[in-house]
Order: sequence, then structure tokens, then C-alpha cells
Amino acid sequence: MKALTVAVVLILSAGFIAAQEKLAPRLVRVVGTGEVKVVPDRAVIKVGVEKRNINARVAKQLADAATRKILATIRENGINEKDMQTISLSLQPETDYGTGRKPAGFVAEETLSITVRDLAKLDSLLESLIQAGGNRIDSIEYETSDLRKYRDQARELAVKAAREKAQALASALGQGIGKAFSIEEIPESGGSHIQGNEFRVASRSGIAGGAATALGEESISASVAVSFELN
Repeated sequence: MKALTVAVVLILSAGFIAAQEKLAPRLVRVVGTGEVKVVPDRAVIKVGVEKRNINARVAKQLADAATRKILATIRENGINEKDMQTISLSLQPETDYGTGRKPAGFVAEETLSITVRDLAKLDSLLESLIQAGGNRIDSIEYETSDLRKYRDQARELAVKAAREKAQALASALGQGIGKAFSIEEIPESGGSHIQGNEFRVASRSGIAGGAATALGEESISASVAVSFELN
């Protein structure tokens, strides 16, 4: 009876081990990265208006008047209405720390976002914005309008890189690779970035020496983790 029990246990154990081996295929897991360099074809400008006055209402009125002038200038430069947007408004008291922190007046601020789809107009638009009363150019960000297409290209390059890496690793062991067992895209931590950008805009007195921009390239990348069967 004991012998029969031991035989049954051995058979079950052998079957369990065989099932485990079947459920756990031999794999090589690699990460592939693909990158596409693209020259940006549009820019997003953030321009601000900042006005001060001892009276809060007057400060707001001055900022509103300057903003209306800037909006008119943007339209005159051929920018579509959908490409301009107010992204922030504020009216705050200013404190004079030299006189016991008593309110010294009010500052009204408004910030606009402008998408420029014709980069040939960028420098002249910057100059027009300053002349119209924009006393803050907060940022100029260059973008590509066809991001999805280039992202797909980067993914294809990433998959190709993963396969080449897996083949190299398997070959070093004297083996080959078979079909892909699993694939997963790895989220980008930093996102796309632009290399070589710069801009120069003088402060409230106007443009000193003209605006200067260098487009550089936008780096669009993608990474994938792929598991291949080992042959």
C-alpha cells in the first residue's frame, strides 16, 4: 500500500514539474529604444502684460488696454483666433517692505499663449508684441505638428532595436530567437525635448538687436520591452 502511495506521489510530482516547464517557456527579455529627429514646424509663445498702479481698478484697466492692443497686433500678423488664448489673469496687492510691509499699490497681470504655425513670422511677431505693450516674453517652445506620425516611426525603430538586441544576446549563447512572447511600451519619463533652442528678447524698453531664434531639432523617442522565445 505504501509502495502504491509513493508511486502515485512520484507520478503526480513528475506531472506537476512537466506542467511547470510547459507554463514557463525559455525567454529572453530586452528593451529597445528608437529615436527620430524632427525640425519643429511651429512655435508656442507665452507673452505677458504687467501693469502697476496705486489703484487696483486702474491697474486692471491698464492691463486690459495693453492686452487688447496685443490681441489686435496678433490678428494683424495673420494669427488665427483658435491659436491665441488667455492662460492666466491676476490682480494682487504689492507690498513695500521698506515701509513696514504696507500695501504700495496693485499689479495686474495677464498672460497669453500664441501658436505660430508659420515660423518665418516668428521674429517679426516677437518685435510687434513688445512694441504693442507686451513687457514679458515668458517662453518660446518649438513643436512639431505631426507628432503622432513621428511617434509611430520611433516605436517601429524601438521594436527593431529590441529584436536586434535579442538576436545578439541569443547568438552569444549559441542559440536563436523565435516568436515574440510579449511586448510592452515603456512610458517616457521626460517626454520629447528640443535641442539647440534659444531666443533673445529685450525687456520692457523694446527689442535690443532684434529677436534671434535657433530651431534645432526635436527628439521624439519611444521604448519597448519585448520577450522573445529562445530556440
